[in-house]
Amino acid sequence: MEMRERILGTALRMFKTYGVKGVTMFDIARDCGISKKTVYEHFVDKQALIDEGMQQLLNNHMAYFNECMATTDNAIEEMVRNMKYVTNIAKTQNPVMLYEIQKYHPDTWKSVESFKAEGILCNIRKNLERGMTEGLYRQHLHTDIVARMRQLQLEAAFDPIQYPADQFEMHTVMEQVTAHFILGIATLKGHKLANQYLQIKEDE
Repeated sequence: MEMRERILGTALRMFKTYGVKGVTMFDIARDCGISKKTVYEHFVDKQALIDEGMQQLLNNHMAYFNECMATTDNAIEEMVRNMKYVTNIAKTQNPVMLYEIQKYHPDTWKSVESFKAEGILCNIRKNLERGMTEGLYRQHLHTDIVARMRQLQLEAAFDPIQYPADQFEMHTVMEQVTAHFILGIATLKGHKLANQYLQIKEDE
């Protein structure tokens, strides 16, 4: 692994674990087993590490969503797989990281907002269009409205004020809101398929 990639990977892992504010260049260097001088040879300052680390993280998310769209059998399987992916992110990423980036690094936060608008929202809209084409979602959905509704659901699921961690487990929240969303837009055919993927048993 190239030294630059090693430093970036270490920094990103530490940011995801501890947040960005409390992690210093010295901490990153020590964890890498190198000198602080070596870190500065590759990154001019901590802000550069935060910017590049966040961009890599967002690129990885987008790559997964695109791969999921291309390899799943249908729109419902795609949405359920994306739900599990997002849930896993929540398990491995301290929410304080995004909070601190939004509060202390507004320029970096702009890339997150752009990802929400051009990445997540677009991905949801494509999923809705796919589901309608496959006959799994009801026809004539207003995709712009419904996509934004789904995006707000996802953001709310990550909000500790709405769902305090000591009262709600993230995977349960995500499963519930996703099931509610899919079943609300699904056709009868899609409803049966959603029950299968979400392992929901209903009385006949």
